Amino acid sequence: MNYQDDFSINFTKEDQLHGFLEELEERAGWDVRPSNSIRVLPAEENEALCQQITEELKETEIIKDTCQNTGLLLKLGRSVYPLGKSSLSTLKSRARVNGNALSDIEKPKLARILNDCLKVTRGDALIRIQEGKVRAVHGGDESDYCILPMTEIFGTASSYINGKYDEAKFKGGYYDHTMATATWEIEDEELVSAYRSALRNYREDLNGQLSATVRVSSSDVGASGANIYYSLLIGEEKRPLVLGKALKLAHEKKASMAKFDANMSMAFARYEEALSGLERLFHIYLNHPANVITGLMKRVNIGKKLIAETVEQFNAAYMGGACSGYDVYCAICNSIFISEVNGVQGKALADLEEAISRCLTLRWSEYDIPGDLK
Repeated sequence: MNYQDDFSINFTKEDQLHGFLEELEERAGWDVRPSNSIRVLPAEENEALCQQITEELKETEIIKDTCQNTGLLLKLGRSVYPLGKSSLSTLKSRARVNGNALSDIEKPKLARILNDCLKVTRGDALIRIQEGKVRAVHGGDESDYCILPMTEIFGTASSYINGKYDEAKFKGGYYDHTMATATWEIEDEELVSAYRSALRNYREDLNGQLSATVRVSSSDVGASGANIYYSLLIGEEKRPLVLGKALKLAHEKKASMAKFDANMSMAFARYEEALSGLERLFHIYLNHPANVITGLMKRVNIGKKLIAETVEQFNAAYMGGACSGYDVYCAICNSIFISEVNGVQGKALADLEEAISRCLTLRWSEYDIPGDLK
């Protein structure tokens, strides 16, 4: 049982990912309760319950791990579960209370605040119980959260990609209690030929070193919808080039596996559509590219340290002077490569890719100015 809140695992083989998710689902479950019947308990004031949980789960460290993270238990009728870290945001949302100050409040007081709010919350709660802990507390009414099992999401993605492309290769997968991701590389000339031609006309001949990549992410705890990201891998180092915004399917009641399957089909059509958006970058010339990189990345809320590393690598390669919008965008996308080298995975990497795609919608000329940006 992988009860630790900071548990994570990487997969190098496709069947490892599917096998893990299937075993996880067999041990997991969903519970529906009236929201006003749920009670939050501070672990430090309920030693007897903590001992009972330890004995029932036969996991001597699960309460210690809980106390190091949330420090809370959740009472569902006669059952009591440790509250996993991934559940806090959904629990606060269900209780209709939020704010940074809540993280600084002592656990007994936080429990009282949440309970006072839950008592006056109407409707049901849909509760995810997994690996010995509560992992999410969603809205359970008809208009709220829709379950899209990760076993089906990733099974559908595998079947579609491997069935459509002979040269599809599983590049890797990742799971933590927040979300799961899987990435495939596809070497298909029809898929990338238009982009290869555009690059050749621009100035860059890749000598065959160009492939497509599709990454699927999903979550049972509200951290992600069933989302599909599409990009290219360029050159010997296979540096990523994000082609546009992800195809998203939120866990809402209108969501279905049929809609996810339709999105898988659309992802490959998006490769051709995205080309026109990127081709315009070949014809944009920027006099102060480092400032443009900095300004765009700040605007989409990428962290200062990563911006500094990205600009530093760009300056080392270009040694000053003007360059095209394509060169600037490649530099921004290089921040994904930098992050992966630094060990970034899961939700943080998905959020970065999403932020980079938003750069394509901004007015770049606003940042093409001399001097230091404030």
